[in-house]
Amino acid sequence: MMRGVWDRVPSVVRRPVVWSLRSEWIRLRLLDRLGIRDQSDFYPLSNGGCQAIDIAMDRLQKANLEGDYLEFGLYRGYTFWYAQQAANLVGRSSMRFYGFDSFEGLPEVEGPDRKAAIFISGDYRCTKLDVERQLSHHGFDWSRAGLVEGYFDDSLTSDVKKNLKIEKAALVMVDCDLYQSTVPVLSFLADVMQDGTVILFDDWYCFGESADQGEPRAFQEFLEAHPEWKADAFLRFPTYGKGFIMRSNQ
Repeated sequence: MMRGVWDRVPSVVRRPVVWSLRSEWIRLRLLDRLGIRDQSDFYPLSNGGCQAIDIAMDRLQKANLEGDYLEFGLYRGYTFWYAQQAANLVGRSSMRFYGFDSFEGLPEVEGPDRKAAIFISGDYRCTKLDVERQLSHHGFDWSRAGLVEGYFDDSLTSDVKKNLKIEKAALVMVDCDLYQSTVPVLSFLADVMQDGTVILFDDWYCFGESADQGEPRAFQEFLEAHPEWKADAFLRFPTYGKGFIMRSNQ
């Protein structure tokens, strides 16, 4: 798709294009052209995340690890829907599902991530109402699920955890692309992870092998700040994903 072509354009070419798109009107029409905001169908941007969820659910079932499924960055909501189907297939009919998204697309990109000129503010915008409609249309079970709206540095609060009674995470999908978005996600997870929690980073390699950008930078900083946790590499999945199993050092 067009997004994959854009990702392969050298950053020296992308950068002036992205930085020139200061008008939201122009930006969002470009996203329409690229097919990034097309909401006419219900499908994942990459099947790799769904495959990784299947593998992770099977592992959780064999390990008898209980807990919630948390997803950060939903876009249309397909992967969120798929996770519930995958859980049902392995007998996890009581697993709860919570999705977090701004529903306004990506924030204004900052720092080293901005210099790469891969992402544009407003990428992956899809309203909460549209996501709810898609999920409901495809038979999503809302009795054990919910959505939380807002940019992560504002919405991921201790009150949200308390109100939703999120105490243990079994499987986490981090699909928020940017360093600045991943930092509050990991902070939110710090006290709900357990030995064996699986974390899937859908965009681990979207900046190539760089450890100074995006999700890898945020995760490394998190591990340095939380020596009580270590991360065992679990799997790599298309297109840019990598998964880890969290282990307690205590």
